[in-house]
Amino acid sequence: MFRINYLRLGILVKFVISCVSILSVGYGSTELKSTFLMQQETQWLIQALEKAHYKKVSIDELNSTKCLNSYLVKLDKQKLFFTQQEVNNFYINYSPTLKTLFKQGNLLPGFEIYNSYRTNAIKRLSWALNWLEKDLKFDGNLSYNTNRNEKKWDTSEDQLISSWKSLVKHEVLSDIVSNIDANTSDVSINSNEILNVVRESKERVKKRYERWIKNIKEFESTDVQELYLTNLTQMFDPHTTFMNIKEKEKFDQSMNNELVGIGAVLSDVDGFCTIKELLPGGPAEASLELNPEDIILKVAQSEGNFTDVVDMKLSKIVELIKGPKDTLVRLEIRPISDPSSSKVIRIIRDKIKLTSNLAKASVHKVQHNEHSTKIGIVELRSFYGSSGNGPKATDDVEELITKLKNLDVEGIILDLRRNGGGYLSEAVNLAGLFISRGPVVQVKSTDGKIRKKFDFNPKLSWNGPLIVLVSRYSASASEIVAGALKNHKRAIIVGDESTHGKGTVQSLIQMNLPYNYNASSSKKSAAKITIQKYYLPSGNSTQINGVKSDISMPTINNFLPIGESDLDNALPCDSIPAVNFRRPVNEFVYKSHNIEKLKKHSLERQSILPEFSYLNRYVDWYKEKRNEDIVSLNFEKRIQEKKLDYNFTTQLDDQLEQLAEISFKKKDFTLDIVQSQNLKSKQIRGDKEGNSTDFYYDPPRLDIRLHESCRIMADWITLLDDKNLPPNRLELSKEI
Repeated sequence: MFRINYLRLGILVKFVISCVSILSVGYGSTELKSTFLMQQETQWLIQALEKAHYKKVSIDELNSTKCLNSYLVKLDKQKLFFTQQEVNNFYINYSPTLKTLFKQGNLLPGFEIYNSYRTNAIKRLSWALNWLEKDLKFDGNLSYNTNRNEKKWDTSEDQLISSWKSLVKHEVLSDIVSNIDANTSDVSINSNEILNVVRESKERVKKRYERWIKNIKEFESTDVQELYLTNLTQMFDPHTTFMNIKEKEKFDQSMNNELVGIGAVLSDVDGFCTIKELLPGGPAEASLELNPEDIILKVAQSEGNFTDVVDMKLSKIVELIKGPKDTLVRLEIRPISDPSSSKVIRIIRDKIKLTSNLAKASVHKVQHNEHSTKIGIVELRSFYGSSGNGPKATDDVEELITKLKNLDVEGIILDLRRNGGGYLSEAVNLAGLFISRGPVVQVKSTDGKIRKKFDFNPKLSWNGPLIVLVSRYSASASEIVAGALKNHKRAIIVGDESTHGKGTVQSLIQMNLPYNYNASSSKKSAAKITIQKYYLPSGNSTQINGVKSDISMPTINNFLPIGESDLDNALPCDSIPAVNFRRPVNEFVYKSHNIEKLKKHSLERQSILPEFSYLNRYVDWYKEKRNEDIVSLNFEKRIQEKKLDYNFTTQLDDQLEQLAEISFKKKDFTLDIVQSQNLKSKQIRGDKEGNSTDFYYDPPRLDIRLHESCRIMADWITLLDDKNLPPNRLELSKEI
């Protein structure tokens, strides 16, 4: 059985392609059906769940009504497509037999409910398109509740139509208001200028609904299967999911940061497959015949016939263009330079390194206590890895640390604010860059056995002051690293009050015999199943609670539903015994009393400096706006609200723009592989300009939390030199 232990936060984007069987139904839709392979995959999934899941789950323990409700909410979260009677009928028809059907591999409820949703959605949206043609009035005292998540489904067709009327008016009015200059002094809904805006807004909303219908019609049987089976797995915990073959391939690509293709980022623009970006050094760029905004009209494999891809689902186009390494793909394009013409491009597919998500670094010159301190920043957005010679997070961070040390930085900040996780092995190895030896994480399996994972490599890449910068988006592997370094008293944790709170380990298990009748194929579906919980060396779990920051700053993240505690069916937090270990004498550790001094000094700055005044104003404004679920459908009232919001946000934007003046000068660094790829790209384009990262520059925008983290590091370095911290002064921030 093939397994990869990894930890990751995020929602997998579902662009799945498969052959489907269809039957014609009303409103130009198609009825989607399950296949024999799906039946086999479902039976395998049930057994995999019951044998491997941490909670020792049984399908017999499934709450059928809760499972159906969760599926219905995933389809109709805003309660716009079903009536309460339809929902009740689903419960009556499917709840009694749901568990039996799952055991049989029968996905009938999932497909029948989806087909009902599909029919209803196209019907409602078609009605809305017709209603858009009417003369909509935006006076009176009507309002719309934008948060229908907690509402019950409407009880009748008439009530649902009334909800749709309010929704359409709300979307049209919102578009109208967004396209009117807030500085306009005299705005009348009946003026010719505004009537033109109304017509344009209705047209934009119309196109939005037409795209919505198109997306619904393009949803395929494998999409329904993935949605329905993942809904089942998430009844046991939020991180257990089902992946069909295509989704498994996409997962591997994201974790390995490489793929085989032409090296172009594609987007659907009004039914046309449009090139948005050429990846540096890729075959598409090397052809010198493709440019951003070129439109792909047709695709052919080698010397075969062309396939017209206009109005084709984007994921299907991607699959046509991708293929084995060193094979030919031909594209017929409409070049942006001459839209009236078309031409055929021949490209040989190659392996593409996805370098945009790799680790990167910078050096900041921090002006502090009347002298300049060099502080290195390493930004890591995932704990990526590869079983072969591909990029690994630990190796890349070690390379960047070496570059920073060569510039004589005095402290390093590891920025994990946007890091949702990755491979468990990379988390252990990366923590080992900062400790000479010792425990990093404890892992408890479903059998109750606890396995301790140590760093045994005595090599230290950095043995100086270290800050780990985190946010509520820092999850899983990020929390292991932050928590372990905190337990070792090796790093100070700075950022949001706590990290995400995901303390579980998933294993990727591929479908195997006897269920996989196509055993000769290397492509198989898989399940990502929670098999373990992890604990810090202290024995504490990060599950739900996350890793607490030693020094925190104001943030809107505290008010967003983005933590583990906000997810349904999250496993509870608990603890196990701590690991006993001895620290090497020569290893850098922080002194607890220094943290208290640093925290006090930072909080003083947060109370007097203008950047924190800005931050607090923004957080307060955001909290207020987030609680406003009821919006007026009155044009004049919405215009007045917009003017008030515009005046306030303009003040905030102006303040943030001025704050850029206090940013510390920085110099950027990239990995050798990125430099090589960028150099290759410049040679292809004939660009002879030097590397723009070879000098220090003023950042165009102030990153307040990183800026303060640099100040904290500079304070820490001062304390390590046995000096007293200077008093915080407003002048230090170049008052504006």
